[in-house]
This record gives sequence, C-alpha cells and structure tokens, in this order.
Amino acid sequence: MCDNYRPIALLSSLSKVLEKMVSVKLVNHLDFNKILYKHQYGFQRGKSTEHNLIHAINYIGQAFNENKYCVGVFFDLKKAFDVCSHEILLMKLSRMGVRGTALEWFKSYLSNRTQFVDINGTHSEEKKIKISILQGSILGPILFLCYINDLYTVTDLFTLMFADDTFSAKSDNDINRLIDSVNVEINKMAIWFRANKLAVNKSKTKYIIFRTRGKKLNANIPDLIYDENEEGSPFNPDFVTTLERYHSGQVSNDKKAYKLLGIYLDEHLTLDYHVTHLIKKLSRSLYCINMAKNNLNPSGLRSLYFALIHSHLSYCPIILNCLSSSNCKKLEKIQKRAVRIISKSAYNAHTQPLFLLNKILPFEKIVKNSKLLFMHSIYHGYAPVSFQQTWLKNNTRQLSQNLRNENEFILPVPRIEQFKRMPLYSLPLEWNNAGELIFYENRATFKHALREKLFEELLD
Repeated sequence: MCDNYRPIALLSSLSKVLEKMVSVKLVNHLDFNKILYKHQYGFQRGKSTEHNLIHAINYIGQAFNENKYCVGVFFDLKKAFDVCSHEILLMKLSRMGVRGTALEWFKSYLSNRTQFVDINGTHSEEKKIKISILQGSILGPILFLCYINDLYTVTDLFTLMFADDTFSAKSDNDINRLIDSVNVEINKMAIWFRANKLAVNKSKTKYIIFRTRGKKLNANIPDLIYDENEEGSPFNPDFVTTLERYHSGQVSNDKKAYKLLGIYLDEHLTLDYHVTHLIKKLSRSLYCINMAKNNLNPSGLRSLYFALIHSHLSYCPIILNCLSSSNCKKLEKIQKRAVRIISKSAYNAHTQPLFLLNKILPFEKIVKNSKLLFMHSIYHGYAPVSFQQTWLKNNTRQLSQNLRNENEFILPVPRIEQFKRMPLYSLPLEWNNAGELIFYENRATFKHALREKLFEELLD
C-alpha cells in the first residue's frame, strides 16, 4: 500500500555538513538548559532503549510489590515525522530559546522544499512540503524531539518516550478507579495530539492491565476509551474509540503480549512470550551456524556466533534478569549448543572450557556484566539524570551514627519473590555484592576488570 511508504530526503553532502554543525549547537543548547524531557530516550547520546525499559519495569514492579494494579497504555503514531507542522515546530523552538537569526535560519531550512515520486525514471509533479520533518537528515531526529517534547506536561500519567514510541502508566489499588483516572488522562493526551496535528493510530494503540498472578480481575471492568472530543465542541462519535486490551485470555498469541522496544511485555510480567519468540530466532540462527561450521574457520564461526546468537542474548539483559529460572535455562541451553557447534565439539561436551576457550560469557554472566556496568554509571554519577533518585545510598539516611555500609545502596523491601528479579531490587543488590570492583572509577578500567573477574568465576 502507498500508505506504508515513507519519503526519505536526498540531501547534498554540503547540506549535511551544515546540518551537523547546527545540530551540535542545538543539542548543546537543549542539554545545557535541560529543556528536553528527562524520560525521552530517543536520538540522544548516553541514552538507550534499555534505560526506557528499566524505568517501565521499575514502575510496574513497584506496583506489583505494593499489591496494586498498573495500567500501561502503548501509543502508536501514524507517520509521526511526516505530519509535523512547520508553524508549530518554529513556535516551539522559539519557546525553547531559539530566537532571532537562529530561528530565521530554521524557518529558511524548512521552507521552499519540494518532493516528487520517481518510478522507473518517470517523475511525478513536484509538490511543496508544507509539513514534515525530513527523514534521512541530520537535524530531523532532534527537531522531532523538540516537537513532541511537551507531551508529558498535559498528563499526570508516568510517561516514557523513545522518539514517538510512548508508554504511559498509572497504578492504584482499585481497578475501576484506576481505569476512570487513566481514561481522563489519555483524553487529555488525545486533545494534545490533535492540537499538534499528530495522528494516533487507534487500531494499534493498546493497553495492558499489569498484575501479579494471584490478583484477580472482575469480568465487568470498564473499557479504556480514547476520546478526541474537546470540551465545548460538538460531540463526534467518530472521535471515540475503545482500545484493545492485551491479556493472557486472548485467543491469538500475538495479542497476549505487547512488543515495547523489542521486549514482549505480558500482563504478569513473566516475559514468557518474549522467551518463546527469542528461542524461535535463536533456533533458526543455530541452524545457519550448523550449516556453516564445515566451511568456516574458528574465527569465522565465532564471529557468526556473535552476530546471530550473542546479539540477541545481550539485548537488554537487565530486563532478561526478570525471567524465571526455567526460562533462563532454555536460553542457556541454546547458547551452550551454539558454543559446542562453533567449537566443533560433541553434543554433550562440557561447555565451561569452551566458553573460556572462545572468550564468551555464559548467559548468566552476560546479565551480571550488564547489571554491574549500569550500576557503575549510577554509583559514579554519569547515568541519565532520570535515574538520580531511583536508588539511594545508606549515607543519605538521617542517622546519628556512621554505618560500615554507608556507601551501599538501600534495598527496597520485597513483598513477593518476583520483585527480587526486577531491576529496582536486583541491580542495587548486585552492586552491593560486587566487592572491590566498585573502587574502579574509570569506566574502561572497570569494564576490563569486571570481564576478567567474570571469567575467573568460570574457573571456580
């Protein structure tokens, strides 16, 4: 369908150099004045999808630990980059402090651009571009962040963003009161989207009621309604949509878990569906490696392992720490099969020496490595600012005497066993048990020392 195509701007090299210079200045201005929303993790240095997901799991996990329901809404925008209004963007840049000559430059940059379609050498008529932020440009991503930056100000929901991917959540003890509250808040967001000329894909916007397995839901809980009608305007029924809820009772497996930034989240946060999906990918990769093992040397096979197996196991391993022991064993089993194949060993060969020979960390150590690297950024203060008050040290307590463990992190009190596997509890616990490693202040030195220690643990 034509609706699925996205125009990509073809820019001259000179234009890209100029855009890069302006982009650096704009980013420095936004960073210095702390203008961008702290929970926006897209297109920014030092921020990643994993940071976004850690906050999401922390929020849901805290609700679990407090025996609350948590409603999470996953917004999907239609062609977000392609429908941004130039007029609105320039107004927002002005409010961000981009004024005078700089604002005139952006106005000139956005105006008088044209586009056409080329099909086998046949060109359509040229049309002026009155909206959209150029995809394929250097400035495009940062300008879009400026455009969508004030979305969080219109709602009381806890809102996380990765560019246009938006996750909003709220928790409460009473599910009916919670749904009513979320309905009010997402309707505020709906009005913001309309005012900023952004279209929400309502058929792809879903929600999940997160809860522990023992926490029951009534059959007659109210629906989540996305209502774009503005107060004081004539009511339009076409602006009202009942959002679809993903849950374990759905007939289709695709509707039992929602894929947020590459991780499938289900209502009980077991990540069972994510593991099933991951195992399918890894199994196909194992087949490819097995077919190539007689045609590649050990170095080539090792590279193939890192491309097809390790890349999946090392994506957001902090989130994968939430897996149950049975799910972890499934992933460990596939990794061991892969290591045996690239080492050309027997199917039942002991894998510990093979991991050491190939300098590959087992899945359990991949998770530990990632957790400690992340907590190093927390301990030494170079993590994203959004994590500043997430974990506090014992020395922040108002006590009359000094503690021997004053530099250790305070652990939240776990009510359920599942909470112990979640980042809010497992990350500070891992760091408190890291021993002398915590004294390496330099990240590169710490990373090297940590890796050496993890391989030493394999020898024990």
